[in-house]
Amino acid sequence: MAYEAGMKSQQMRKEAGPGVDRLQALQAFNARLVCMTVNESSYDEVVSGVWKVLGCDACALFLKDDTTGDLVLKGSVGYPDIASGLRISLADTGSIHAQSFNEEYLINVDDLDHQNGVKPLSSRIAANLVLPIISNRGPVGVFDFGSFDSGTFDAQEIGMCSMLVDQMSYSLENIRLVGELSQSRDAVIRGMALLAEIRDTHIGGHLNRICELAELLAGRLISLPGYQEVTGDFVDTIARAAALHDVGKVGIPDSILLKPGKLTEAEYEIMKSHTLVGAELLEGLRKSFGDFTMISMGVDVAIGHHEWWDGSGYPRGNKGRDIPLAARILGVCDVYDALTSERVYKKAWSHEETEKTIREAAGRQFDPDLVDIFFAKPEDLFAVREKYPD
Repeated sequence: MAYEAGMKSQQMRKEAGPGVDRLQALQAFNARLVCMTVNESSYDEVVSGVWKVLGCDACALFLKDDTTGDLVLKGSVGYPDIASGLRISLADTGSIHAQSFNEEYLINVDDLDHQNGVKPLSSRIAANLVLPIISNRGPVGVFDFGSFDSGTFDAQEIGMCSMLVDQMSYSLENIRLVGELSQSRDAVIRGMALLAEIRDTHIGGHLNRICELAELLAGRLISLPGYQEVTGDFVDTIARAAALHDVGKVGIPDSILLKPGKLTEAEYEIMKSHTLVGAELLEGLRKSFGDFTMISMGVDVAIGHHEWWDGSGYPRGNKGRDIPLAARILGVCDVYDALTSERVYKKAWSHEETEKTIREAAGRQFDPDLVDIFFAKPEDLFAVREKYPD
């Protein structure tokens, strides 16, 4: 979305014009649409692909939010300082984006300097073309094309833009449908995890807190040395997969799971098996329904969140970085939330008591680097507790 990108594309357009380069870019774009990985980042790929084909100064994709009825920015290139997640009301009479969507027709403004009342996405834009994106269920969004020069979008350019929008409409609908299926799948799996928590009488905010704490800690690892695997997708996945850490408790008898007193040695061995039961359950889902990232990480956290940094944990006795990062993250978050929560057998510990205990176990039970990073901003931890109380 950088201004420099728009200036570069302007020069590309002037030098190349419609020809072999544009044809090659169009072929590459079509191929990318066919094999595109379907996730939220796919929108950025679509916008970037259109920009490369046209060599226009700026472009942006908006899709309708069915909940609010607004057009929501999903991706852009060449627009300086555009707000992420920008929303445009479909009732905004000064918006050519809303007008194009509502009327299901293209809007072409040749010279914005002499057009009062029009709201472009940037004051740098001199000419604006907005086309509705039509699927088999009607309009789903709009695509914005911007130029720093007036009179850019002639009949030939408009034809090319229209063709690209028609081509991408199927892919955008596919992204939406897969996203809905993913949300439904996640909801079912999270419900299964909640069932395990209800049996364990932890029906307050435990699951929500664990997921948010894991997301918080993982997010702090992005770009740090030694954590190359931590990307935006990793953070998003652990925020969902964290809910699966104790799913194996569905296989533990009530007489053990709900026992108010101390477990016998034999009972404790059965309790520890919840890690293996959970991993086996999730592996079964993976074999039946495919290798989804949430399930794969769920296996890691289910079987590994009780492993210890020094190798004295269970069930496998893995140690150090042999323990998957997601499981090491959950190990810290789970113990922190357990100690700071009230249970039938104990009072809630203070943050200070809990931090002291976990820091003393760093290098033995917990990854010491993760402990330092986790407690770096205690106010963030307090906010999670306030957001999801018991």
